[in-house]
Amino acid sequence: MRAVRTLIPMMLLTMSVGVVHADWKSDLKSAAKQQAGAKVEQTLGLANPAPAGASAYLINLKSGDTVTSPFLVQFGLKGAGVSPAGLQSVDTGHHVLLIDSPTFDATLALPLDNASIKHFDKGETETMLSLPAGTHTIQLLVADWKQQAFNPSLQSEKITITVKGGAAAPAKK
Repeated sequence: MRAVRTLIPMMLLTMSVGVVHADWKSDLKSAAKQQAGAKVEQTLGLANPAPAGASAYLINLKSGDTVTSPFLVQFGLKGAGVSPAGLQSVDTGHHVLLIDSPTFDATLALPLDNASIKHFDKGETETMLSLPAGTHTIQLLVADWKQQAFNPSLQSEKITITVKGGAAAPAKK
């Protein structure tokens, strides 16, 4: 009888250790598959699909506004999440501000060295922007973890604003 009382808890312990061991292996396999998939996406330049029903918009500015530089630009995103660049997470991305309609290849990572393409890689949701006096266009775009625009593109309406006053300092992130 005493042997049975000792044997049953040991069997239960052995079974639970086996389950934990199996979960660990499953988690490791899952992580390896995700990592391999990410590498293939990056190598082939595959764009992530935009989250269904998601939309990007500018919160505090509308077309026709007149502003004084520097001015606040607030980013809006509905139906998707914001995460830093480089962090692969489902249905999330980071904001990119397109100033004065820059050209770029949407099948590649967005250029980091173009002054008209401002990346907010840390997951920022607003910025103080300095632009020279004159008329400018601004558009918000959401990029995935690898700095590439979603396909289809997740972007706001392009707006036209007028910046009044003298020349301003270069745009800041």
